[in-house]
Amino acid sequence: MGGGAHLALVVTVALTGLVLAAILVGRRELWLDEYHTWLLATMPLSSLWTFVTGDVHPPLYFALMNGWYRLAGDSQLAMRLPSLLAYTASVFVFAAALRPADGSVTVRSAAVALFALSPALVYYGSEARMYALTVLLATAVLACVVRLHDESRSAHQHEGTAAILAVGATLLVYTHYTGLFFLSGLGLAWLLRCLRRRAAWRPFVRFVVIAGVGTGLWLPTLLEQRAHKLAIDRQHVAAVAATSPTAITDGQRQAAATAAAPAGTALAPQGMVAWAENLAMSTASIMGVFPASGVLKMGLLALPFLVLAVGVLLAVRARDELAFTFVLIFAVTAAGSLIVPISRRYLLVAAPALFLLLWRGLEALHRLRPALTVAGPVAALLSLAGCLRMTMTPEAQPLARIAAVIRADTSRLPVHIISNYAAVPLRYHLRRDSTAAVQGFPVNVDAWWTSQPFKGWATVPVTRDSTDAWIDAHAAPAAWLVQFEADFQDPWHYMEESLDRRYVRTAVAADALRESSWRLYRLTDRRAARP
Repeated sequence: MGGGAHLALVVTVALTGLVLAAILVGRRELWLDEYHTWLLATMPLSSLWTFVTGDVHPPLYFALMNGWYRLAGDSQLAMRLPSLLAYTASVFVFAAALRPADGSVTVRSAAVALFALSPALVYYGSEARMYALTVLLATAVLACVVRLHDESRSAHQHEGTAAILAVGATLLVYTHYTGLFFLSGLGLAWLLRCLRRRAAWRPFVRFVVIAGVGTGLWLPTLLEQRAHKLAIDRQHVAAVAATSPTAITDGQRQAAATAAAPAGTALAPQGMVAWAENLAMSTASIMGVFPASGVLKMGLLALPFLVLAVGVLLAVRARDELAFTFVLIFAVTAAGSLIVPISRRYLLVAAPALFLLLWRGLEALHRLRPALTVAGPVAALLSLAGCLRMTMTPEAQPLARIAAVIRADTSRLPVHIISNYAAVPLRYHLRRDSTAAVQGFPVNVDAWWTSQPFKGWATVPVTRDSTDAWIDAHAAPAAWLVQFEADFQDPWHYMEESLDRRYVRTAVAADALRESSWRLYRLTDRRAARP
């Protein structure tokens, strides 16, 4: 395969991934975290800063989306388009990172295809969150790392690359905090390289100074955000426990234990098992190993990826410096999840390191026996199959259905939602309907945010007293009530008891919402219903 064919393949797989992600954009309704993006994107800049500093995420992505909203609006496509563009750009940056002098063009083409057709990267490339931008910045940083390992470049060029790398790494941390783990792994690998090569010290010092100053400016705010999050976790669990101790879920108990424990506390044995399982599943989903029925089918699907893993071991054994760097970055990022319990999607920051590691593994396989590199194209085809299955999976549109029912109601009843920030998604769908004001039940989320010493994306603590107070003060003879059913949100059982003393609840559109976590009820005052 020549250079022209390689470029054509890069463009083809990038466009293929873009089309698959675009299909997901149209088929999938926004989910809770994406509505959080919408909330911040539509805020005035002054309010945005106040909100973000009390939130759990850094500010860069939300600031960019705030400006983007003013240009493109807040349609579902407009909200997700920046992620689509970031995903597509990351494919080309990844392709540029692969040094033409190394190995065969076929190996580089297979590595690009693996990256572009990763179901996880395609999925989050269609989501209005910061993950696609995180992957793009991490890929750009690692492209600089590859250039720093190019011995044909001058010392002056290396110093310039190190400065660019430091700026990219700083932007990565301002996009997602897992960038700190990524940065730590990179710094450790670079330091070890410096101990072997004296010429690497000057670029390393430049990187440390620029990245240290850039990330250090935000460090006090990060610590404040962490303290706010722990305080809210304690407040919420304490409120539930005071009202009904039996209502506390395992997830809430774990949140309370995490909030009470100092940072860096070792996980219990059962926590270690869960962490290892989470890491394995996250890595598998990023690489493209998607679930299958039966151990045999799963083993067959994983076989080409196991061959690639053997190639990685060969590369590390051969003292491939790039492979060693990528291993450290991925390992430190994964270990970071021991310190701060994180969701699977947060590990996407390490995805570029993982795929560059597979590239080095393919190079090692090619040197051992070129025929073994067929594992790369086969794995890419399996990833493509996973993407196709993902795009063909039916997606429910529960909030759109709920909004349609409420809009069709000529009586224009007030709309209440259980509770906290789940009110925001319904506001998005009713944002052009001025007669349908959405309020949280039994706590008005806006009033609660205003009463706090900070604003942020946090769960509102709900008690039986607040439920009863809302019902006693509510004078409307009828209303809509939207419930988001999730254990970790609110103790629904005692809300239900309080509601049923005052209102008759009638489920609406129950069949259409059966497969979702959303429920719609029409409330009718029992006293008004009496003849």
